[in-house]
Amino acid sequence: MGEARGFIISAWDEYRSGGDRILLTGRLDDGRSFAALLASPGAALFLRPPGELAALEALQRIGALGAEGSAKWSSMDGSPLVRVNILPGKLRQAERELSRVGLPVAGVDRMRADEVLAQADIRGPVLLRGEERKGRRVDAVFVEPELSSIPSASGIAKSITLRWLALDIETDREGQVVTVSLARAGAPGEVLFLQGEGKAPTAPGIEAFPDEASLLGALAARIVRMDPDVLTGWNVLDFDFKVILERCAALGVTFDAGRTETAASFVDRPGRKAVLDIPGRAVIDAMRLARGSGARYDDLTLETVAREVLGDGKLVSSRGEEKLEELETLRKRDPDRFCDYCLRDSELVLRILAATGLDALTARRAALTGVSLDLAWTSIPSFERVYGAALRARRVAVPPKEERRVSGAAGGTVLEARAGLFPAVFVLDFRSLYPSIMRTFNVDPLAYARACAHAAQPDPGQIAPDDLRSASMASRSEAITAPNGARFDREIGVMPGLIAEYAAEREKAIASGDDVAAFVYKILQNSFYGVLGAEGCRYARTEIAGAITSFGKKFLTMARDFFEAKGLSVLYGDTDSVFVLSGKSVEVSYEELMAMGKAGADELNERIAERVKDEYGLESMLRIRCEKAYARFLIPRLKYQAGVRDESGELSSRGRAKGYAGLLLAEDGSALVEVKGMEAARTDFTPLARHFQVRLLELVFSGAGEKELGDFCRSEKEALRRGERDGELVYRKTLRRLADDYASETPQVRAARLMGWKDKRGRVSYVMTRSGAEPEDRRSGSALDYEHYERHQLFPIAASIADALGLDASPWFGDSAQYELDF
Repeated sequence: MGEARGFIISAWDEYRSGGDRILLTGRLDDGRSFAALLASPGAALFLRPPGELAALEALQRIGALGAEGSAKWSSMDGSPLVRVNILPGKLRQAERELSRVGLPVAGVDRMRADEVLAQADIRGPVLLRGEERKGRRVDAVFVEPELSSIPSASGIAKSITLRWLALDIETDREGQVVTVSLARAGAPGEVLFLQGEGKAPTAPGIEAFPDEASLLGALAARIVRMDPDVLTGWNVLDFDFKVILERCAALGVTFDAGRTETAASFVDRPGRKAVLDIPGRAVIDAMRLARGSGARYDDLTLETVAREVLGDGKLVSSRGEEKLEELETLRKRDPDRFCDYCLRDSELVLRILAATGLDALTARRAALTGVSLDLAWTSIPSFERVYGAALRARRVAVPPKEERRVSGAAGGTVLEARAGLFPAVFVLDFRSLYPSIMRTFNVDPLAYARACAHAAQPDPGQIAPDDLRSASMASRSEAITAPNGARFDREIGVMPGLIAEYAAEREKAIASGDDVAAFVYKILQNSFYGVLGAEGCRYARTEIAGAITSFGKKFLTMARDFFEAKGLSVLYGDTDSVFVLSGKSVEVSYEELMAMGKAGADELNERIAERVKDEYGLESMLRIRCEKAYARFLIPRLKYQAGVRDESGELSSRGRAKGYAGLLLAEDGSALVEVKGMEAARTDFTPLARHFQVRLLELVFSGAGEKELGDFCRSEKEALRRGERDGELVYRKTLRRLADDYASETPQVRAARLMGWKDKRGRVSYVMTRSGAEPEDRRSGSALDYEHYERHQLFPIAASIADALGLDASPWFGDSAQYELDF
């Protein structure tokens, strides 16, 4: 009997006339691909005592009872259950028989492929013991092997190199596929080319085909020969593969590019976009990975992301109609260069994934949660897989999904901001606030269900706020009551253990320099709160998500009150951070300011620990620390309109929430301008606005006076009108609906319609001209509207900053610059 270590790429159920079976495919640590065939273990029924004995007799009578018999389990609310194993293919008969004799079924565990792996705690990495055979579409096949999990899942995921194959297609104006490029690491790229009326390609790696059908058939065969684990590309799901399968259907071509001979198809999944099923392989859209990575880009085109990540881009940089014409000409006159263009797009995708580490992150995240690679970046499936495995380990039945309204995860608490320019500000952050709250107060679906099952559980909405403290102190054996009234059992739930495990593993990863693993653990912990307020999650409850934010509010306001009691002003607070005015001068050093913040954090942590112990009888896992120091800090006014004053004749001092800037100090003595939530940090403003705001803030933070600020604004206005800023005037905004679905014609809608968009949505790039909004790459020849950019981009930014300084920006732009502002 042989033994092999591998990583599972996909697992699925196959239903055959001869019986059900489970198929697994993946990559071994010696580089070979593998498949494993397992007999279906059958399903399981959950029964409520005391009727289980009669149920077992009935099931034995019809020959449905599995050899492993039954075991004692419980439901989420703590009710006792008996789990009964059913033979493969006997589930429906068993349910009918129990119904006939009047014995209710409390639940069903269908033991599909993912559930079988979850029960064995296999999360991607797997040890296979059994005889090995040669496969047709994989290197090795194991029939009925013994499977077992491999400890340190992220480690084995790191050691196995998965094969990623990037694909890109080009189509002609009629929509037929004329070129497909394939790129993989460590091997030359290949291009499949539809020979038209022009010249034939001659470069190596290019194969020409006489018709589209033969090209598409060869593509499927080429993928089988290359045997990748993951197929990827830029927008590959919504465009490339969608077109490929549509063209195959129109031409009668079977696209069987998987590790079995089953044709590829798009499959609808509840609550998700349709996914592409190519048996045995994962299909992952690189554009979606980039969107979900947290990195910020001006837009998500391949050209933009490649330029920002790699400093490199496409071979053809034109857009729209000009691009189509250029590519058509290349295809006819210089097919070698045309194929180079197509291959470059595939190669750029692989290079972006490698440079950002998103390929490795995907495998490591899948190995940690146990979901398939294509689900690695999803929050709900990942959470349900991890939480369900923990429940099974406790012999608690996974609850079925229910149609239930969940109000959603509420936003964090925001403390009112104070507008102005301030010297010497330090910032304190709660470290992993929401995970720490869940660990401290046992905020957990299982603990919530157990507390709700107690007969004395009141309706959370009926608990008056004044009664919460006395309710929580009445008895240390009673449930833990959150500020929103939700209650949680004191027996440690699943979430605190998971979070503690992830926190410990993250610290190990940081200590060992494994940045990939550290990042994976961090984002998983931070996703838990949002999942518990998401309607699609079986464990979500409005009360649970509300409990987390209510505790967050409690301790954020405690932090504010702590510093204000010391005579220090808290300028702003948001979710897990407080911005404290130190009272020091702008000349304060980084070391002095950070030392002051650290001393405050240490004392505050002691106060929080005392309060948690006193009110709840619990050990606090909450930790706040001094994170940043600013020499100067600016918060714009919430809403500014020239000349408007309140009843006292003064402008309101209320600042703009989630929008501020500061001169951030560094340990080495350097400083840089940091902008959050203002125009310079927003992708829907033009590059002109972002560059202007950062430069103006640099002047402000350097101590520039009114004259110097005015001179700068006048010079930028003049440069704009001379055409020196024409390359910075493009707006990029996204249409969330089809262009024809909008009743009003906003600039971006007008630009989209000028491009011929009707039943299309997406990112629109446009400029403002004297004739209105026009697409960036389809101009009418009308002159740029410089007054628009002065009025709506430069002046509002200058006016907001000037207002925070107690100045008026109107003279900086001329006597006529009295514009209405909307913020």
